[in-house]
This record gives sequence, structure tokens and C-alpha cells, in this order.
Amino acid sequence: MSGIRRVLVVGGGVGGLTAATAFAQRGVEVDLIERRPAFDVPGVGLGQPANALRVYDAIGVLPELLADGFAYDRMHIFDPNRDLIVEHKFLLGDDVIPAFCALSRLRLHEILLAAALRAGVKVRLGLTVGEIHEEEQRVTVVLSNGQTESFDLLAGFDGIRSSIRQHLVGTAFEPRPSGYGAWRLQVARPDYVRGMEFLQGIGSKTGAMPLNDSLMYLFHIRPEAPNAIFEREDYPRLLKERLMQYGSYVAEVRESLDANSDIVYSPIEPMMLPWPWFRGRVVVGGDAAHTFPPHLTQGAAMAAEDAYVLANEVLSGDAPVQAGLAKYSMERYARCAFVYSFARQWMEDEQSVRTAQDLAVARSELALNASVRIGASDRILNTCIF
Repeated sequence: MSGIRRVLVVGGGVGGLTAATAFAQRGVEVDLIERRPAFDVPGVGLGQPANALRVYDAIGVLPELLADGFAYDRMHIFDPNRDLIVEHKFLLGDDVIPAFCALSRLRLHEILLAAALRAGVKVRLGLTVGEIHEEEQRVTVVLSNGQTESFDLLAGFDGIRSSIRQHLVGTAFEPRPSGYGAWRLQVARPDYVRGMEFLQGIGSKTGAMPLNDSLMYLFHIRPEAPNAIFEREDYPRLLKERLMQYGSYVAEVRESLDANSDIVYSPIEPMMLPWPWFRGRVVVGGDAAHTFPPHLTQGAAMAAEDAYVLANEVLSGDAPVQAGLAKYSMERYARCAFVYSFARQWMEDEQSVRTAQDLAVARSELALNASVRIGASDRILNTCIF
């Protein structure tokens, strides 16, 4: 087992819970700490592609996800009035694993947390790492409650503002505002929305993803001022203004927005940490190592893959821990860098549509090439990584 008997996982999101479960299921003693005093899970929904579903299958939770989520095998790109431009059938999944299954972020978290607890993970809330002292074969941490503890490995899956990443590289690599933002909310799902949808607009994109038989989440991506801060009471008015050009169900949602609408806004802040993602016995993964534009719906998927591959590489055979961490970093960097570059280019392309003439040109280009491009990504990401 390469001498790994006790692991500290920092962060209780998708990556952290998956990592904790993957280590614990192999007989490792795992402590997971989360800075929040309670798991008040923010966010709206997550589309989980086949590569993520394979990880969930490996840790034994796939049946729960499929029972509670909405599986689909294709996406459509429309114009602002929901007139079809192109349909793409995903080249993802197999006879057991569907191409996609989307569900609420809260439900995914509940499923992963339950799996971690079943595996024996000790979950401790309201804690952060205050100090990290690296030794040759151990890492000693001082927690925010004053306790000092030692572990064979510290795995930081502590999100976009990662303190563990900062310990490794300082402020050399941090998320930066891209100049774009994402608006999201859960709404009732019309029966005809049965897969992922993008509506290409002028100066923005809107779309939807089914979450279950009755709900979907609507998203809107557009240029926003870097570091823009909006008051929550203004969210309904601002989103109404931003959805003005769209028809079909988007127009219906727009008219329904009011002070009770649970709208989420976040800036898009891409970041790709160069490898190695470790030093000594301290390693990072998930949003601590990479954040992507949402266009390939691979953010949570890459975090889950990171987690499972990390446990596999560190615990496999008799290789030294450092060799396992180096292999993990190399494998994960290449795959995540592809997602980063592909998703960022897609975002830049769609957001370059600024006039009616641009939209006409984009419509022709998308009809010709969009499915080919997405298919190329499908073939890469459908390869099994464990």
C-alpha cells in the first residue's frame, strides 16, 4: 500500500468526497475536513458525463445517481427563438453507462457524502488547515481548532480559492476573471426539453439541462465586468434584461422571474495549474488545480476523475509514493488541459457573436462543424482512465 495508512482530505465537494471514499474503500484511514460548519450546498445542477459516471460506478453509487437524475444522449444548438441549428448525439458511454445523467448539485452531494460515511470516512465540519509542516514521509498540520495531527498524505480538494494550492505555489497561479459570467436557476421543465440545449444569441448564450422529470436548470452566459458585484435583490431585474432577445421557454421563464426566484450568479474564472500538482506528501486536485468554462460540463467530472486516479496511483503496487504522485500529476494535467483549452475556445467563439450578421455566419458554421468538434471531444473524454 506504499506506506499510505492515513490521509487528510481537505474539502467536502465532489472531488473531496470522491477521493475520501476511494481511499477509504481500499482500507486507508481517512479524515475529511470542510471549512463550512454545515453542508449548505450552493449551486443549481450538474450534468455528469459518462467519464464521471464511470467513477461513480467504481465507488458504488451509480444506481442512485441514475435513479434520481435525468439521463440523455444528445444535445441541440438553437438560435435565440429555439429554431434548430444542429443536433449532436454524444459519442459517450456504453451499454451500461449513459452518455449523460444530470441531477441537482444537492442530491449529488448527498449521494457522495453517504458513500464516504459508509466507507468509514471521518467527516469533520467547520475546520481548516492553519499550518502545514512537510516531512520526508509525513505531513503534519495544525488545524483551525488548534489540534496538531500527522498524516501520510494531504489531498487538497478545497476549491477555487484553495489554501492548499497556495501552500504549494503561492499566488503564482490563481483564477482570474475572464470577463464572462454565468447566471443559473432551477425552473419547471417543459416536456420537450429532453437533453442539453444551447441557444446561441447575439452577445450571449442561454440554454437548459434537465435535472429530473419535473425540473431543469436554465443558464445564461455573457460578458460581465471583471469583479462585478451585483446585489441579490437586483438579480431578477438583471436576468430579465439579459434574456430579452430569447423566445420559447426562455421568454416564459423571463416573465416569471421575481423576488422569489432563486438565481445564482458567478463569474467564470478559468485556471490551469501546471504539473506537478504536488510537493512531498501534499497534493491538489479538482478546482484547486483547474477551473474551466462550463461548456463541456466537465468541472465536477474532472474533479471526480482526479480523486479516483489519485487513490489508484498512490496505492498501486510497491512504487514509491512520489512516483505515484508524479504519475497522477502527468496523467491528470494532460487530460484537464485539453478540457480547459477546448471549453475556453468554445466560450470565446460563442461570445464573439455580436451582430445579426455574426449570428448568420455562426449559424452556418455551427450547422457544418459543431457536431464534428463535439464528437472529437467525446472520443477523447470517453476513454477509460482507470
